Amino acid sequence: MNEPAYLAHLMPQTEDSEPFWRACNESRLVLRHCGQCHTVFYYPRRLCPACGSQRLGWHTASGRGTVFSFSEIHVPFAGPDWSSQLPYTVVLVDLEEGPRMLTRLIGDTRAELRIGDALEVCFIEVDQQKLPFFRRVAGH
Repeated sequence: MNEPAYLAHLMPQTEDSEPFWRACNESRLVLRHCGQCHTVFYYPRRLCPACGSQRLGWHTASGRGTVFSFSEIHVPFAGPDWSSQLPYTVVLVDLEEGPRMLTRLIGDTRAELRIGDALEVCFIEVDQQKLPFFRRVAGH
């Protein structure tokens, strides 16, 4: 996979997201957790989106979820560097822990994908950073 512009369009690496990216490089999916209202959320940010608290920690996610929605992409919206990746499937995943995550589907089962299908995270390295993509769970 050769996508030099991918990271700039995914989620910027900031002080708030650095632990997320570090965990991805260890092939672990982590989510923010509020110590006040116990909301688990994605994407990483400084304040809890439910209560505004700054008492935040990190929760190791199961890496499992289901398809909420998906779309097959046939146009390189980020320029010619993406042409070699076409077509690809963008998927909204309802994670077991509750948050919804926008990501990319990998694997050769794209044509069989359906809303509600079980997915699992897998990590693909792009430009020295592992990214959390998802694939269909075998048998679903």
